[in-house]
Amino acid sequence: MPKRIFMLMGMLLMTGCLFTVDSDTHTQSVRWSDQEVARIVRGQTSANWVRSSFGEPTRSTEFDDGASLWHYSNRSKVETEVGLFLLFHIDVEREVERQLSIEIKDGVVRDYWTQESRY
Repeated sequence: MPKRIFMLMGMLLMTGCLFTVDSDTHTQSVRWSDQEVARIVRGQTSANWVRSSFGEPTRSTEFDDGASLWHYSNRSKVETEVGLFLLFHIDVEREVERQLSIEIKDGVVRDYWTQESRY
C-alpha cells in the first residue's frame, strides 16, 4: 500500500514539469504610449502638441473641408513557445500593430481613436 502512495505522489509531481509555455514580446517600433494618448482632449489639444509629442505621422490624409487625419502606428512581435516534455515543441509568432488615428481641424484635435490588428 505505501508503495502505491509513493508511486502516485511521484506521478503527480512529474506532471507539473511536462507542459511548458514561454512567451516574449519584442517591440519593433513605438511611436506613442497609452499614457500620452490619455492626455489628448478633444476640442482642446493642439496639433502642435500632437506633433511635438508623437512626431511626424506615419501617414496623413487631407480632406476638402480643411480637416486632416494623422496616423501613427506601433508594431511588436509576440513569440510563444509551447512544449510537452520531449514529445513535441511548437513556436508561434504573431505581429501586433496598434494604430492611432487623430482627426485635426483648425489646428485642434477633433477626434481620435485606436485600433489593433494581429497578423
